[in-house]
Parts: sequence; C-alpha cells; structure tokens
Amino acid sequence: MSKEIFDKLRGMIRRVSIKSVDDSGEMQTATVEVADGIERKNVEVWQPYGLVGVPDTDGAISLAIAIGGDEGDMWVLPPSNPSQRMGGLRKGDVGVANKAGDRVIVGADGKIAVKAAVEADISVGGVSFKVDAAGVHVTGGGIWHDGVRIDKTHRHGAVVRGGEETDPPIE
Repeated sequence: MSKEIFDKLRGMIRRVSIKSVDDSGEMQTATVEVADGIERKNVEVWQPYGLVGVPDTDGAISLAIAIGGDEGDMWVLPPSNPSQRMGGLRKGDVGVANKAGDRVIVGADGKIAVKAAVEADISVGGVSFKVDAAGVHVTGGGIWHDGVRIDKTHRHGAVVRGGEETDPPIE
C-alpha cells in the first residue's frame, strides 16, 4: 500500500479538538482542530434525535469522519468534555448533566433523581410546578390528594362560621 493511500485511510477518522460550536442553524456546526494549527470550520455535528448539547470548548473533543477520505466533506460525532463528565453511574443507569452539576439520572432500579442548583420547573398547559430554595410553587390548575381537591378552592363541611381560625393539623 502506498504512503498516499495509507495517509488517506488514516485521515478518514481522527480525534479532534473542538474550538467553537454554533448551534444557531438547522444543523449544529463546529470549528475543529484536526492537527496542530490546522482547523476546519463549519463541520456538521451529527447528534442523536432528541438529544442536543453545546459543550464548553475548553477541553472538548470528538471524532471526525472525513467522508471518502475527503477532509472537505467532514462531520463530527457529538462532542464530549472529559473534564466535565458526570461519572459515578451504576450499570444500567442513564444520566444527563451540565457543567454546573445539575443532573437527571434515570436509574436501572426504577428511580429518577433530579438535582438542580437553582430551580426545577415542570410546565403543562397553563399549570406550572416549580421547586426552588424558597419551596414548592404551583401556579394555575388545582391540587388533588387521593381524589380530594386540597388547593385554595377546597371547602370543609360542618364548619361554624366566625372569626376564629382552626387548630393546626394534628399529625
């Protein structure tokens, strides 16, 4: 095999450093360094359906594939940043995390753990459920427990009206 063919084959798949990521278009693109001082711009980043991310470029790496050995027709796999990898998962666990340490772990044991540094929000239609350092906030809709409405619109029977407040809960 000639050196030219060998070099072309060797250059088809290579480890690259991610220099920048542009997530504004239909396809995410990156500027990658394929060798010392040699960069390729607007390289498409192929990502799995429904899962996207933009890593810190300080330490981010990926695998680049030059289609047919043509470095002008190159794309990269989703980048990783080993210095910010979540780690600590057990066999069968799946996790999503960011550099701040926020994470969602879907455990192989059937548990889902959510950790957020500032707040966690769930919104459906006109109802929102937010947990933050101040507590739990529900906006819109109603709250039920075992089929009984317990939000601000619930009522009690057999109450004698007057100026007194009820005693605190017993348990």
